[in-house]
Amino acid sequence: MGMRIRRAPAAALLAAAAAAALAGPPLPAAAAGSAAAQPWEHCGELGADAYDRPPPADPGRFGYGVLPATAGVHCLINAERRRLGLRELTDSGELREAANRHVAAALAQKWWPNPQDPDDKRDPHRNPQAAGTGGEQIVNRISDAGYCRGGRSWGGYEITYNGWAGAGTPRAAVDWWLNRSTGGHAEIIRDPSLTEFGIAPRGGAAERRGAGASDAGTYVVVLGRCER
Repeated sequence: MGMRIRRAPAAALLAAAAAAALAGPPLPAAAAGSAAAQPWEHCGELGADAYDRPPPADPGRFGYGVLPATAGVHCLINAERRRLGLRELTDSGELREAANRHVAAALAQKWWPNPQDPDDKRDPHRNPQAAGTGGEQIVNRISDAGYCRGGRSWGGYEITYNGWAGAGTPRAAVDWWLNRSTGGHAEIIRDPSLTEFGIAPRGGAAERRGAGASDAGTYVVVLGRCER
């Protein structure tokens, strides 16, 4: 996980922290004492499409095709925050746009690294066809989407995941972030300063080794706070 900070001429503070979660089958065993991610009770009965099926590759008109998976990730993340007494995150159209742009580029280019190869140093947050480091690109994606425009300051995080062969579901993604990752993903989800997020699930893998794999899912979530 890395932090990038920029100071704008108007003294606004722009911060983005990158945390990458990459997974391919099989998933590692859950840490002792961890529990599978469970939905927030206020979400009601969303059904299996929301939690235990990968999203479609085509988001459909106005994104309706990925609404179940989006709702599943939304509910699972907010369930963890509610469990800890934190405020639930609300949906941000600007953060969702930033997440959508990144997940679309990742699936088209498939540059994400193989986490099982210690020599593969590619950064899933750094689009090789765009300028800047991974952290700088996160800042650019969020600001280009218009997040917190006119605000005094904002901060943002980006977390990513992809998996297949049973590991491409919304529940698998959130389980990985909360219970398996050692890269700071759980800490980001549990950050009490955050207020909003944008979720972009898509069918398919962002790693070349997962191309054509069955039941693949790729997820980008951008989380933020805006001070006005």
